[in-house]
Amino acid sequence: MRLRFAIPLLIAGFILAPPVLASDLIVSRTVLEDPTGSLTIADVAGRVTTPAGPTLAVASTNTSHWLCLRVQAPAKGGKVVLYILPTFLNEVRLYEAGSGNPLTWKTRVTGNHYPYGERDRAERSLSFVVDVGAPEATYYLRLRTRSTARFSVEALEPAEAEGRDHHRDLVVMFFVTAMMCLLLWAILTYLLDRQPVVGFFAIHQAVYTLFGIVATGYLAPLVPARFPQLGDGVNIVLYCAINFTPLLFCRELFKPYEPPPVLMRGINLLLCTFPLLLVAIALGYDTQAVTANAALIKITWLYFAVIAFSLRVEHTPSRRILQIFFVSILMNNAVFWFAGRNAWIASRVSLTAMQLLIVDGLVIGGLFALILQTRARQAQHEAQQAALDLILVQKKFELEQELKEQAELQAQTDYLTGLFNRRRFVELAELELDRAIRFQRPLTLLMIDIDHFKAINDTWGHGIGDVVLQKVSRLIRDTLRNADIFGRTGGEEFAAVIVETDGDYSFDVAQRLCAVVADTVIVPPRAGRIQVTVSIGLSQLKGRNISFDSLMNEADQAMYTAKEAGRNRLVVSE
Repeated sequence: MRLRFAIPLLIAGFILAPPVLASDLIVSRTVLEDPTGSLTIADVAGRVTTPAGPTLAVASTNTSHWLCLRVQAPAKGGKVVLYILPTFLNEVRLYEAGSGNPLTWKTRVTGNHYPYGERDRAERSLSFVVDVGAPEATYYLRLRTRSTARFSVEALEPAEAEGRDHHRDLVVMFFVTAMMCLLLWAILTYLLDRQPVVGFFAIHQAVYTLFGIVATGYLAPLVPARFPQLGDGVNIVLYCAINFTPLLFCRELFKPYEPPPVLMRGINLLLCTFPLLLVAIALGYDTQAVTANAALIKITWLYFAVIAFSLRVEHTPSRRILQIFFVSILMNNAVFWFAGRNAWIASRVSLTAMQLLIVDGLVIGGLFALILQTRARQAQHEAQQAALDLILVQKKFELEQELKEQAELQAQTDYLTGLFNRRRFVELAELELDRAIRFQRPLTLLMIDIDHFKAINDTWGHGIGDVVLQKVSRLIRDTLRNADIFGRTGGEEFAAVIVETDGDYSFDVAQRLCAVVADTVIVPPRAGRIQVTVSIGLSQLKGRNISFDSLMNEADQAMYTAKEAGRNRLVVSE
């Protein structure tokens, strides 16, 4: 299935996937905010807290949040799992309310700042296993975290909690599979086309996929027990990187559209914030880095929308598509940003942090991929057109070369017999004569004339005369060797240069030519039987330093002597 259909189906499959049904055993929730983080359980137990809903928006500050839960006993047994999301909370401390001084109440702690092996349950999710006495029990949770989150806690029976974990595993598997498909597509596309924008998209996909794996707690089992905060550190670095990689990608994406240079410099300025955030993290200012990056993410996507409306050159995909794309992402993110600060929006947007992570990743990654696919198809079309144009140019060049060769051949060839014409024959004969003189090699020149050819034309017409010329030239060509030079020098006259032969051999060749022509009966269409003879004059080099014109004149005189002597014979020049 094409990518344009696959991405919406993947997103729809995730959104419509039914969660594991579970019955929450929490009777009431109340919350108390501790801005200084200095309150103890004794302070909180004696204070009036505010009723809270199923989720609690937590900002990345030093503020502590206290949650008071009244949990009813399950129908069977007394075990209850306090199921806590998200998994990247730094510290969640449980106090089991009892009689006496609250400072002596039983307490436990979990979070991504504590070893995975010390959790009540060997799962990626955070949780506590408690024994709830009939009919109810009271528990206090103190929450500390450096990341902005929507905190939620449910009281579930153990089987329901296990089912919820399995459902989360399936959702994360779906997310990683979908993101890896986009990543592999980007890598393969980059290897084929080597477009920088595709390479930056691949980097973004890799970083966001890693962030999703870490943020959902799937790195926790691999973190060494001696360094439990390592996983949280990786999570913070990747959280800062997921704003850096879209900046790299979009800077390359916008270039062909030629936005105002001042706005492109703004992207470069935003890119410079990433190393500053890394320095802050290295110096121990993790909370400040997370807070700053959360603000930068909002600024970045708003800035992208502004640039999308300032593009000055049309390109593929169109400017209008980019504008719709960035405005859609901005609005999608705005809903979730405001959900944590507005009760009315929060009541209608029920996605958890993990679901928000996945939806955001698939929406942005999927739309980015669609944009790149459109551009890749356009580039492929342009490449195909360029290849076609190159083929046409090559074909045109080959045709021109063929026509040129044909013209050169026609300029060197007698149109009727296909032999060398007089000019080309003389050129080749002179070259061979020079070689023979230089290296003292034998050479013989034959001048050949068809006897009584004028009478053939007068009797049978020029058409039959042409047939006779073609037949005689073919007979002579077949008798000579391939190394010999043979041409038509005019009218019914031919000439041949016999190379590398002494007098006896060339004399024998000339005699055979006379015999072959004389013994051949020519039967042209619509004419009678015609038999012709030739007269041949022979001249040899014999080691002399002589010009070709002189040698040709000697052979020509010998040929006329042969005609005067009765024709159909060979005469050797003295």
